[in-house]
Parts: sequence; structure tokens; C-alpha cells
Amino acid sequence: MRKIFLSVALATATIATAAPAVAEAQSHARSPHRPMWNQHGPTRPQIANLLRDLNRAENGIQRAQQRRIISAREARGLRNQARQIRQRLNMASRNGINNREFGMLRSQVNRLEQRIRMERRDRDGRRN
Repeated sequence: MRKIFLSVALATATIATAAPAVAEAQSHARSPHRPMWNQHGPTRPQIANLLRDLNRAENGIQRAQQRRIISAREARGLRNQARQIRQRLNMASRNGINNREFGMLRSQVNRLEQRIRMERRDRDGRRN
């Protein structure tokens, strides 16, 4: 009985000391090409705000075309630009997005919003 109890205690102690070492080794074994979330990149709220602004821009394009403020041709060009931004965001987020990529996407969304404002106020008579 004493031999069994001693064996179980020894096995438990061995497992208890080995588990943290295994977990630490696994955490360091991550590939450098697949960084953890927010490792040298934007925070989750920043990404959420970017997506919110992109969705708001797409909805603004739809509303402006429905109200005949912009033409179908202008709306098509704006939608294409929004689609390209969304595709770039999806491609960048697959391997983790870094600050440089996020800054480029943020500036593209800002340019899209500016272009929407310009198209709504241009009064060029091309509303068909």
C-alpha cells in the first residue's frame, strides 16, 4: 500500500511541475508570421471603429443614390472603392494587422468619406 501511495504522489508531483514548463514552451513556439492579437498593432476598438466608418460610408452611398443626390455612375465608383478597402482589410487581418497597414486602411476610409462628401456637393448635373 505504501509503495502505491508513494508512486501516485511521485507521479502527481512530476506532472504538476512539468505542466507549466510545457505551457511556457508552447507559448514561445508561436510562429513569428502569426502574431498574437494586438502584438504591435491596433487595438480591437480601433478596428471596430474602422469597420463602423466603412459601413457608414457604404450606407451613405446607398442613401445618396436612392435620394438621387449622386448618379448611378458615381455610386458605382464609390462602391468599388469601398469594396477594395474591405478586401484589403480582410487580407491584412488574416495574418494579424500591423500599425502601418491599419494607418493605410484608415487613410483610405477617410478618403472615401471625403469623396462621398465631394460627390454629394459637386452639383455637376450628372444625376441620371
